[in-house]
Amino acid sequence: MKNNFILTLLILTTSVLANSVLADDTSSNRDKRIAIARSAGPTLVSKEATIVDIDGTILVKGSNGWTCSPGSQEDFKDPHCSDEVWTALMKAVLSQTPFSTERLGFSYMLQGDRSINNDDPFETDPTKGNWIAEGPHIMIVGPKGSAKGITNDPYLGLPYVMFKGTDYEHIMMPLSR
Repeated sequence: MKNNFILTLLILTTSVLANSVLADDTSSNRDKRIAIARSAGPTLVSKEATIVDIDGTILVKGSNGWTCSPGSQEDFKDPHCSDEVWTALMKAVLSQTPFSTERLGFSYMLQGDRSINNDDPFETDPTKGNWIAEGPHIMIVGPKGSAKGITNDPYLGLPYVMFKGTDYEHIMMPLSR
């Protein structure tokens, strides 16, 4: 009888400890995603921003109209902080629907970005088009025609246009190379 009690107590203790470790890991993972998301923008923007996980789950409700995310994939290579206009642009790209705006929109990617086709937002073959993995940068989208006269060459070290001639056209401002 005493052995059964000890065995039961051992099983319960192990179960409680295992659940505690899992809960800590989940909390730690959540905190890590929040920290990665906040690292994408300046503290003055990201500390009051809504933090959205890659699956759309709101991790932190913000109050300044900005949204930060740890990235679009599990490797977190593209964390970003975006205002409402930029968030609308990203929703349009993801749904492949038209986009237009009457005012400027901004997004910070202070940790840089994964490699992407500079010409076509939907091209996935890295042998086609002009691919670049940009370092820390700011992105600006504006009304149609606002990027006129700006190069689309990402290798000059200057601001350049990404997705030129599409509804998703925007200016990339590299911060370092």
